[in-house]
Amino acid sequence: MNNFDALIIDDESLARFTLKNKLADFPQINILGSAGSVQEGITKIKELNPSLLFLDIQLGDGTGFDLLQKIDYEGKIIFVTAYDEYAIRAFDVNALDYIMKPVSDRRLKSAIEKLQQNDVVNGVEIPLKLNYNDRILVTLKKSLHFIKLDTIVSICASREYTYIYTFDGSEYLTSNSISEWENRLPDQHFCRIHRSTIINFDFIKKITPNIAGTADIAMQGIDTVYPISRNYYKQIKHKYKL
Repeated sequence: MNNFDALIIDDESLARFTLKNKLADFPQINILGSAGSVQEGITKIKELNPSLLFLDIQLGDGTGFDLLQKIDYEGKIIFVTAYDEYAIRAFDVNALDYIMKPVSDRRLKSAIEKLQQNDVVNGVEIPLKLNYNDRILVTLKKSLHFIKLDTIVSICASREYTYIYTFDGSEYLTSNSISEWENRLPDQHFCRIHRSTIINFDFIKKITPNIAGTADIAMQGIDTVYPISRNYYKQIKHKYKL
């Protein structure tokens, strides 16, 4: 069992006290301290170097995402929030889970178990699968944005980065590789059609056979037509019943 040094960041003193008491039942979680604001949280993270944050989203002087934009933090994050519109598994900020307030013993136990499962098993990191109704957090021009997974039309690799294209015409650059996306996206909706392209089957507009003996796919919401590579064509034919 791996241990984690945790920092609680919440602007409500009662919420900090309650969560700290609940976490006393989990010996693998060592509480280093707590903070009540974005600025205090930044100071404590630099001072204590925690490996885990229990991070409230709405703080008195900003949000938890404001905090994350102002500091380089590479540990795990469990969001704690009273706002269900922030029900996310935030991909770009290494968020493991979210817990709705008031924090229940069952949800806290589930998050801690997920923390253990998501760590290293036999030396291999186990990626968490995203759900189709999840929201993810991505960066656009140095600001953080929520996007719903079910609005993503395609994801395309560009060197070590990937671009996300959504149905409303937006484009987002992420630092995640195409393989990371393939491992985490729900495969009943998303499929890799090329070494550099993943598409959402729900947005397929037209599939046209091409002279290479495979096919090209036109998608709703974007102008790009994507070729299916020969390596993926059999998989696509089976899945989409071509």
